[in-house]
Amino acid sequence: MATKEKLFAQFTLLNYLQGSHGDRTVQEILEHVRDNTAWGRAQLERGGPTDLGLRNVQNWLKDIRESAEFGQQIEWQEDPNNRRQYRYRSRGPVIGKRIMPVEEACTLLMAEKFLDAALPADFYDASLQDLFRTAREVLSSYDKRPRHARKQVKGYLKRVAIEQRGQTLVEHGVPYDVLGVISRAILDGKCVNLSYWGEARIVHPYAIVLKSPKIYLLAVDDHIMGRRRPADLIPTQFLCARITDASVSKRANRAPEDFDADRFIAQVGLDVESHDESGLPATGFKLKLRIIDAASDNLLQDLKEFPLSKSQVLEQEQGTDNYILSAPGTRATHQLTEWIVGRLDRVEVLAPLKLRNYIAARIAAMHSLYT
Repeated sequence: MATKEKLFAQFTLLNYLQGSHGDRTVQEILEHVRDNTAWGRAQLERGGPTDLGLRNVQNWLKDIRESAEFGQQIEWQEDPNNRRQYRYRSRGPVIGKRIMPVEEACTLLMAEKFLDAALPADFYDASLQDLFRTAREVLSSYDKRPRHARKQVKGYLKRVAIEQRGQTLVEHGVPYDVLGVISRAILDGKCVNLSYWGEARIVHPYAIVLKSPKIYLLAVDDHIMGRRRPADLIPTQFLCARITDASVSKRANRAPEDFDADRFIAQVGLDVESHDESGLPATGFKLKLRIIDAASDNLLQDLKEFPLSKSQVLEQEQGTDNYILSAPGTRATHQLTEWIVGRLDRVEVLAPLKLRNYIAARIAAMHSLYT
């Protein structure tokens, strides 16, 4: 059973105690959790004895009793009919909201922090502001606790950051007005009227992609959408910082309803093709690189942990400290050529020959600037 389903079952347990009048036995709690959660239904489908479910609930209740987080929310006493068991009740009146643990509060406030980089506040405040406010209250409450029960939550959000790799670019500023229009158009199933590089366009929005520090709209122009089946089209990347005069169109969005941005990025990627310049085919080819003196720094380890391709193979070149990297199905992109050139004298292209010649020409052009 997935962890999130177990966690939901635990919160269902707590809410049940808060909403109950009088004591509840472990068996009663288990039956309620079974009736109201996926975890409970899975227990029923097993069709076996209840021992496993009871043990789980007993362990959860034990954790609650010993928890600085929840221990003050409920009280318990021995069951007069069975002194080896306890009966449980809520300490006070029904709170009306489930108890929020500090870990969840931190997660919510981290989500709020990074939502600010994707959406204008008025787009999500109506539905999430209550959760965010509760999360802030949970964190602030820890400042008032005794030292032994206090978690190091003050300043937590300042200790987590997401940083891009490579040359740092100055933030352009989040184009909230543009993002708000695009988001509403996607929700309403409408196209977007916009100006891109000063050119008026109507586009069918597929997705919004954050690639720090840039934000992209994946979309297809209306005049292209009318010529081919939407399922056969690959959306174009529009840099949101270059979009002006955006508004929701009355025209219906024909982007496929099942479009999945994560799946698209995994399969197609957001890299800019460079096959027109290098002469390489637009489809995949077998890349072969020599990694020079691989043990001299972290390059080899980086390639093992963060491969250039899922099909990448690394093998040591016989009699040397070099390694040969092979990766079938590689695409020619600006990012790939920049990665190779950026490794200076550590990476040599062995195949395909067109890519080797293209890199050699780039290096020769660079050399001529300095001689």
